[in-house]
Amino acid sequence: MGLVRLLRSLAPLLLVAAVATACGGGSSSGGTSSDSTILGPSSGFEVRTVYARYSPGVPFGPQIPQALVHDLQSQSCPMKPRITDNLLMECDGTGSVYLLQNPIVDGKVASATPLQIGHGKIWYVLVKLDPASVQKLVADEKQMAGEQLAFSYDGTVLASAAIGSSFHAARIAITGNYDKSSATKLAQQLAG
Repeated sequence: MGLVRLLRSLAPLLLVAAVATACGGGSSSGGTSSDSTILGPSSGFEVRTVYARYSPGVPFGPQIPQALVHDLQSQSCPMKPRITDNLLMECDGTGSVYLLQNPIVDGKVASATPLQIGHGKIWYVLVKLDPASVQKLVADEKQMAGEQLAFSYDGTVLASAAIGSSFHAARIAITGNYDKSSATKLAQQLAG
C-alpha cells in the first residue's frame, strides 16, 4: 500500500517534469532558439544549420523578422563574428552574411585533402569527418531535409550546402575561389 501512495504523490511531479522537458528541450524550428549553449565561433571546423543568409540584391523570404533583415543588410564583410538574437552572425569570403544556429559538429575533421577539379585550375578541399561526427550528421540528416548547412572555420563561413539526396555526411566538398596553394593551406588548417 505504501508503494501505491508513493506513486500517486510522484505522478504530478513526473507530469510537471515531462511538460518542462517538452517545452524546453529540442531545437527550435523558428530559428531564434532559447538554447543558451550557442557559442561564438570556434577556432576549428564547425557545421551549423543556416537560419538566414543575406547576399546583396537577393531578397529574403517573409519568415525572417524585419529586425534581423535590417541587422543582416547593415553588416559589412569581413566582420568579427557576433551573437545576435541568439544566432551567430558570420560572413563568407564573397560578402554574404549568415545567421547560424548551434553547431551540429565542431572540430572533428579526420582528414582534409586539396583536390583539383578536372584539368582546370579550380581546386577544392575534400573534408572527411571523424566517425562520431558522421553518425551525428547522418542521424540529423532526415530531420534537416531541405535545410542549409554552413561549414565554418575560425569565424568564417567556407561554404554551404542544402541537405538533399546528393549530400553525404562522410565527404564534404569545400568549394570556392581556391588555387592549389590556397586549397593546400586550408586543408592543412582543417586537418591540423
